[in-house]
Amino acid sequence: MNSKVLLLLPILLFIHLSAKEKKNWDFEYFYKLKKDQFANIYINRNGSGDKTKSNSYLLSFRWTLYDGSKNLIVLLNYQGYPYQYSLRQERLRDRIEIPLLYRSKNYVKDTYALIVFSNFNKKKMTADFDVYIRDRNKKLLVDFKKGK
Repeated sequence: MNSKVLLLLPILLFIHLSAKEKKNWDFEYFYKLKKDQFANIYINRNGSGDKTKSNSYLLSFRWTLYDGSKNLIVLLNYQGYPYQYSLRQERLRDRIEIPLLYRSKNYVKDTYALIVFSNFNKKKMTADFDVYIRDRNKKLLVDFKKGK
């Protein structure tokens, strides 16, 4: 009996933490992108709606290559800095985490974006992305757009 409880306890703990994590996002959006189609996320840092150059930023990404081994190459640009990622549909290799504000001492209260590669449709040649943004201090205004 005790061995069954010991085996079941980690599984229940994982399910509890996973369910709790899904509730912690302040902004969520879903993108279905064709090759080289941009996903644009406009971020205003002060939350006041004042779109001055110092407070407004564009986070944009697109995918450029999908090979047969489930690797997806994603090009991302944030604050004028380009990044390149190779994502796979495996746990922890399917996501990009981008800090949006400077990191504080308490990691839980950080403001960041999480881009998750969720699916690839080989017939339509489209990639699905889930975008989550955590903003505990309500300092951001976020606008999601899909480019051409």
